[in-house]
Amino acid sequence: MSTADAGERLEAATQLLEAVPLIDGHNDLPWNIRKFLHNQLNDFHFDEDLRNVMPWAKSTWSHTDLPRLRKGRVSAQFWAAYVPCEAQYRDAVQLTLEQIDVIKRLTERYSPELTTCASVADILEAHKNHQLCSLTGVEGGHSLGGSLGVLRTLYTVGVRYMTLTSTCHTPWADSSHDIKHGGLTAFGKLLNLSAKHI
Repeated sequence: MSTADAGERLEAATQLLEAVPLIDGHNDLPWNIRKFLHNQLNDFHFDEDLRNVMPWAKSTWSHTDLPRLRKGRVSAQFWAAYVPCEAQYRDAVQLTLEQIDVIKRLTERYSPELTTCASVADILEAHKNHQLCSLTGVEGGHSLGGSLGVLRTLYTVGVRYMTLTSTCHTPWADSSHDIKHGGLTAFGKLLNLSAKHI
């Protein structure tokens, strides 16, 4: 490919990204904020290039900062409110809410460049205004504690997707590991149907 061809392709891609928002569907940065900073944001400088800042420079899950999101022309970022499988049957709901909280605080701290979005209309409006949408997804149904009420509450606080499982089974769904339930249980099917109607 010639330099001229590369330049033309880059220009075409740039025009496309100006017209259509690029949405990244999963980012584990909130988990690293928990792991490295105990969800404290005072020493986290998201507006700096973190490639040479420890511990971010050495973390395989930390390839994100505002300068790189801008350079990559990302319009909307789904942050994963992830909690480990070991939290199931213990404090998964609490830990999930704490992860949602750190996502909200990060968004507020870097507003107006980051803005909370909860709909397609929000994403399109933010894209038009050159803001980065901050959205929340929950990684793993174990974060529900088996409760439809928690599912509805997560939607109310801004969660817009949840994976049914992560790397562990829930009492109502099989993960990608050994078969336990044969897929979804009756409650898993009810939960899936309930999620569609929220």
